[in-house]
Amino acid sequence: MLKPFKLFQSLTDRVLKSASAESSITDDSGIDVWRYADPAGEEPDPLKRNLLQWRRLISSVREPLDVFPGESVDLIGFVHRPPNTPDDQFTLARHVIRCCLADTVSLGLVIHTVNAAQFETNTWLHIQGQFTSVPVRNYPTLVIAPSKIKRIPEPQKPYINGVF
Repeated sequence: MLKPFKLFQSLTDRVLKSASAESSITDDSGIDVWRYADPAGEEPDPLKRNLLQWRRLISSVREPLDVFPGESVDLIGFVHRPPNTPDDQFTLARHVIRCCLADTVSLGLVIHTVNAAQFETNTWLHIQGQFTSVPVRNYPTLVIAPSKIKRIPEPQKPYINGVF
């Protein structure tokens, strides 16, 4: 009766040993998260900030509509369309690792453009533009008005590491 347990334990030990040998920076599952994720520490250069860094900064300000309009952005993410998204908008999103690769959440920023419909959901984009304010359901909302939108392949690091 104990033989199956020993076999399982042996297999588990081998998997964990080989995973830890591959990388010195791992999450709880033994996976090297740096291989899959961009870092998200503080970034002073606005044109180098990723979506998580912008979201943290926007959330730290009491009145974002008084601070961010006119600020330039240069972002990479995929197209996401939550239910009831207006025709002239989509969300540029990334998956953020909260604990490990199995525990990710999507977050993003709203892109406002008359060309929104031409970008399919899950398409990866590189967007350059500026924050602005537009009324969404008669409520002023902070959005990005793109000056350039370029389709790109999925990046080598599709996630953002919100853990480290």
